[in-house]
Amino acid sequence: MGVIFITGGPGTGKSTVAALLHEKLGCPLYEFGWIPEFRQKNSHTMLDWEEEETLSVENLLLVTDNYLRHGFDHVILTDIREPYTDTVYSHFAPGNIRLFTLIAEDDEVIRTRVLTRDNGNAYHNAEEAVKIGKQFRNRPILPGEKRIRCDHMTPEDAAVMEKKQEAVLQKLNITRD
Repeated sequence: MGVIFITGGPGTGKSTVAALLHEKLGCPLYEFGWIPEFRQKNSHTMLDWEEEETLSVENLLLVTDNYLRHGFDHVILTDIREPYTDTVYSHFAPGNIRLFTLIAEDDEVIRTRVLTRDNGNAYHNAEEAVKIGKQFRNRPILPGEKRIRCDHMTPEDAAVMEKKQEAVLQKLNITRD
């Protein structure tokens, strides 16, 4: 099947959906937010943030290719900033990547989620989260992309998250055990 690529702004539930799929499928999961930190803390690299992020995206693609080459059925990628969505999406052959974008139309819901979440995510810039969310909403839909509106769901509600997981699994044609 290949890559399951979950995008969206902060507070849309990307990490939660990715974790549910990771648990269900037992496949590698990469939240891109972790990757720049690996090198950014290295005082010996003299790269600015943009160069660092570009290098990190390229490294992520190499790692993902390697998992697929070694026979993994799925690799989940999430939390990649909007400027790189097309880079990641176009790297893989059509049919070898499924792109799901979690969208919130209600900015107040995102502000509340970002300011009140307690899932270990330290990101709490509500106004920037709304701005990033708008970038995802306004980006043209890529071929084969599925958009899932999530602002009417409460991420902490396990039953609702189960519905999100089911929606994604259904779109992937994956059946539950």
